[in-house]
Amino acid sequence: MENDILIDFRFVAKDKPRFGELFLITGEEHPKFPPRNDAFKHLAPLGFEQLDDFFGILNSEETGDDVLIWLFPMFNGEEVFHNSGPFDAIRLSYSALRNAPVNISLLQECFDAIRDLPEVEVYFEENKISDFTTVQQKADEIVAHWRGNNIEPGSEQSLLVEEDDEDWDEDEDWDESAEWEEDNGNK
Repeated sequence: MENDILIDFRFVAKDKPRFGELFLITGEEHPKFPPRNDAFKHLAPLGFEQLDDFFGILNSEETGDDVLIWLFPMFNGEEVFHNSGPFDAIRLSYSALRNAPVNISLLQECFDAIRDLPEVEVYFEENKISDFTTVQQKADEIVAHWRGNNIEPGSEQSLLVEEDDEDWDEDEDWDESAEWEEDNGNK
């Protein structure tokens, strides 16, 4: 069973956000990538921090995954690394297995705030959505599945479940000093 909930927010405006604008979700401006507008600034209270090339909301509890919600910049339907943008979408990623079920409310708060950005379309499981109902239903299915298998989501036992599609290991030799890509063809 797929345990990750992936929600894509596609930017339909001609002027797409770059890393400098997206970084404002941390509550600060990036010193190397000044923002051209402050559209993402109002998202700072959600609690995102920069984690490598991505953003995440860290878990302050002792149970569950270390990162409650990941936010990935995207271009052409793919998550991008070391890229200054512009981005045509961002993706929220939430593990309904590795997080306590109560944390779905934080995902909904993020969903509502990002959905309300100007000129954003929201997609879940390749379908355009306008509210959180189908996301909540999917999270409830995942929780019910694991409880039916005597594993409580967010527990120590849930963290031991092997995920079939985790591919983070392939980035072990990733060079953090690498230059950032800049897509000059999309201005």
